[in-house]
Amino acid sequence: MVASTALWLACAPVLVAAFAALVAGAVLLRDNLVASVLLGAAALLVLLLRLRLGAAGARARLLSGNSPFGCFRAPQTPLDLVDALCAVWRATGRRPTVVGSGWGWFIARAHAPDAVFTHRLKGKVNDHTFLAGTELRDAEAALRKAHGRTFWSTPTMQRISIGSWLARSCHGNSGAAGKPSSYAAARVLVVDLTTLHAARAGARWLDYATIKHELDARPGQHAVAAVEFEPERMPVDFWLQKRRTDVVPDPFVACQGLREWLAPEAVLRVLFFGAARRDLAIGVVYAPFDPEEDAPDVRRECCGCCGRMIPHVDPHDCSAACMSMQLDTCSLVCGWYETAKRSWRGIIKLSDANAFSPDPSWLGFPIVSLLSGTVNFELIFVLPLLVAPTPRSQELRVQKLCNALFAVYRKVWGRSELRMGSLDKGLVFVDCIVRERDAAAIVAAIKPHAHAGTVALHDGKFQGESVTRAIRTAGLVRKTPRVVFSMHY
Repeated sequence: MVASTALWLACAPVLVAAFAALVAGAVLLRDNLVASVLLGAAALLVLLLRLRLGAAGARARLLSGNSPFGCFRAPQTPLDLVDALCAVWRATGRRPTVVGSGWGWFIARAHAPDAVFTHRLKGKVNDHTFLAGTELRDAEAALRKAHGRTFWSTPTMQRISIGSWLARSCHGNSGAAGKPSSYAAARVLVVDLTTLHAARAGARWLDYATIKHELDARPGQHAVAAVEFEPERMPVDFWLQKRRTDVVPDPFVACQGLREWLAPEAVLRVLFFGAARRDLAIGVVYAPFDPEEDAPDVRRECCGCCGRMIPHVDPHDCSAACMSMQLDTCSLVCGWYETAKRSWRGIIKLSDANAFSPDPSWLGFPIVSLLSGTVNFELIFVLPLLVAPTPRSQELRVQKLCNALFAVYRKVWGRSELRMGSLDKGLVFVDCIVRERDAAAIVAAIKPHAHAGTVALHDGKFQGESVTRAIRTAGLVRKTPRVVFSMHY
């Protein structure tokens, strides 16, 4: 998959360069009418091909290891989806794969064979029901506009389809005071792909609580056609206040920054480790905020570093992308961040806080990802159980995991993001970006911190042999994400 996707991704800068060269040639040869016209026509064709790469369908095909060029049909209704799935099955003799926006396939470095694409299977069916190909950001915006409600937590990648979101164990950044990512999902319309006969029976509605374990245990055996959300499980889009926390190694107690990060009032929280900041992990906590009571504390200087003080409301200017870069990218390279904690104390609506990652739809993101030589995998596990736990012993349990991550990034190049909800439940997510050869070091580092020697891999991210072999070699038992979730619920 990497080779084919890299080839198609290379088309983007090549086409841009070709367009510029052809336009320059047409201008330079303007005295030669025939040559100038031919070069201009070629430039137009090249431009159209480049614009094609930006279309949702072409991007989904490219990211899933398929050709982005050509004329392709894609289903627009659940009935069309059933027909397309059955048609591919009859033509190939194999179960088809379903591709939403394609990002999961790219991150997993996997090719989607015999694919049916759902980028046109999108839109609102009724007040709280959407077709599965609808992008997460569009579904959230529609619900917020119509009802003033949003999701408690979502994946930070807002350009994924809601079908992939709920079918592939995706999650958000919920803290102790928040709710799980899939909390609002009530029912899903699914096509059973166990056999061709089952697929021909068409789509049926099932409670999400009933089918989610099956989706998790047997990826690809069901195709999601539509999703219904429960409005009572969606909060009004309320205000949060951000604050930065600085976590450092400590062999004896939980450092002050970690205790702040683990605050019970946190609705959302993230914590980043990386080789560029070897003895410092930077986290952000989002806690409920009352604008009337706390407004005087939330101000910033106009124009960044000078001018009059104005209310610090995020996002503003490029604040969202800048914060993501400081926390994520700069953990890998340079280590830079705004040192003044005041700069991190803006207020933000829950819907905007969930949209943590910048829009990746431009093709520079996957190009840089491939050129870096890294892979993105995520380990899910429960921290060791404690006898007679206290808040301090539970915090120390998390500090020991942090110490292990600090130690590993003194040896290898990469970064990890730690996510954790309830301190009592001990469920943690460690999202890693490292070179494949360093996967074993990450697995070895977390092994002492995995209860019952059990881990899961996020099935929407990289699950290659380098990672799975490292898990086996370390003597860990691999389960599905929801099996691990059940260890703490």
